[in-house]
Amino acid sequence: MIDLKEFRTKLRTFNQRYMREFDGFWRWKLQIETKNDHILDDAHRQEACRRLWTILRGWQAYRPYDSTACLRILEDSLGKMADAYNEIRSYSLLEFNEVPNKSLELIWHELGRVKEEGGKRNVSVYYYIVSLSKHLMFLWGQTLAFDSRVRTRIPWYYNAPKDNRWCLKDWKRVMRRFQEDLRRDQEVLRAFKDESVRRYKTDSIIPYGRFLDIYYH
Repeated sequence: MIDLKEFRTKLRTFNQRYMREFDGFWRWKLQIETKNDHILDDAHRQEACRRLWTILRGWQAYRPYDSTACLRILEDSLGKMADAYNEIRSYSLLEFNEVPNKSLELIWHELGRVKEEGGKRNVSVYYYIVSLSKHLMFLWGQTLAFDSRVRTRIPWYYNAPKDNRWCLKDWKRVMRRFQEDLRRDQEVLRAFKDESVRRYKTDSIIPYGRFLDIYYH
């Protein structure tokens, strides 16, 4: 699944600005989150929203839409999904099949509607995967961002859609395949754990999705 030599090369050569911005957000998340506190609770949600919006504007997550309008929707969405996020945040990609589906579905709609006209839910449940998954990669760390480059580099047998709108069923299918492959590869798991400790000083929450996103970018 993963060539570790190539993974380490990608870590060294990846855009350093993008590395710094994700790492800064992730370290902040690790400082905040305890058994009772999390980054979308009432005390931290406004700061989480500000950080996300500031970073992801530069990551072109909102184009071609008005990012200020997206910010207003994002603020509302993060509030509505706070409890669902609290339910999933302790699960890693390795336990993806155990994540409560009701919580995932709510998060899917709330982050998906950030780039929908008027912030309305799409009844077809198809949303722009890049906007949705980039937000969730920062918040949760377990999903890839699935931009166009990554979508074309994921192996064909993952059956990842190449277009930019996915439904929840598409995303869950691809994520389960990543879960299965990761769980079979102890060497990669050790490497990701070591990188988490080196970069974030802890392996309490390993951002598997972020590491995979770097590898396939």
